[in-house]
Amino acid sequence: MKKFMFLVLASAFMFACSDNEDPAPNVDNGIPEGSVAFDISAVNSLEDGMSRSGIYSQEATQHVTNVVVYAFAKSGSDYTYTKTYTITGWSDGTTFKRYIVADGDKLSANEYYFLAVGRDATDNFTLTTPAVGDSYTTMEASITANGMEKEIFAGNSTATVTDQGSRVSINMTRKVAGIMGYFKNVPQTLNGQTVQFLRLGISNANQQVNLNNGVGINTAPTTYNIINMDLSGQSVANGVYTGNDLSSQGVVKVPNSQLDGSFFMPVSNVTLTLGLYAADGTAIKTWTVKDTLGNSTFNILANNFYSLGTKVQAGNVNGGTSDPGDDDNPIDLLTDQNIIISISPAWELIHNLIIQ
Repeated sequence: MKKFMFLVLASAFMFACSDNEDPAPNVDNGIPEGSVAFDISAVNSLEDGMSRSGIYSQEATQHVTNVVVYAFAKSGSDYTYTKTYTITGWSDGTTFKRYIVADGDKLSANEYYFLAVGRDATDNFTLTTPAVGDSYTTMEASITANGMEKEIFAGNSTATVTDQGSRVSINMTRKVAGIMGYFKNVPQTLNGQTVQFLRLGISNANQQVNLNNGVGINTAPTTYNIINMDLSGQSVANGVYTGNDLSSQGVVKVPNSQLDGSFFMPVSNVTLTLGLYAADGTAIKTWTVKDTLGNSTFNILANNFYSLGTKVQAGNVNGGTSDPGDDDNPIDLLTDQNIIISISPAWELIHNLIIQ
């Protein structure tokens, strides 16, 4: 999948410009005396592999529409809250924006810790509202129940503001993970029982994340079904379910396949279980998810994409190329083969996980 390799450069500030992007920064551009210019970037937007409600491929997209920057002034050994700036002109798909602080809203000369947060206007997160004097370490995003996660970006930078003016570059990355499952040939009956549910369960789930470092905060440990598909409404052909219909989302799948996914709060030391279940919740068959090193306990990290099965692009089954390595590869649940979780190179890291 060579076409994805350029996306590793997402941490740099060289993005192709579109109609909703400002020009990339130029070191020769002047800054009004005594002012601060924020150069803020986010992950580049590709074709729509994710919607606001689900994840249907490994493509890197983002729907940030609201960006704010929190300024924390140096105070002894800490940085404490001083001011908030709303970055105007940021629309869905923007990857870079320069914002110059207005004359009447400048910061006094000092060293500052700046935290930028990018959100979808329709997300369900509650963010810490800092009061003057609060430490930057208190900044968190919270949900009230698992399953409410959407994408949220954040990034930070430390800079000294002078009377002559300062430029601050901040690169925002996701503070949630992405998890997707792609399967085919789910049997209607197995071991003499009717299969009704396809579930991917996790042993623990967080409802808070620290926006500075992307570490999940475990306040109320709980198990959770990341994928919980009721198959009873699907038709059956040759003994297998024909698959969920995502055509309204622009998703094209291979025949007899099931596809689902979502954003997820980072969480440490968890196990994942894939299973087929009867109507009463009885497990008919389960698989333990492992990584390629054979570990069954691992971390779900922010800005990492975990995929059971492979789907490079949502709108086709060949990855948009003639390269067979990009073809859809849903996991066949009629066999006992490995199930692979991978992270698209468009995200920060690729993880391969298997089940057995």
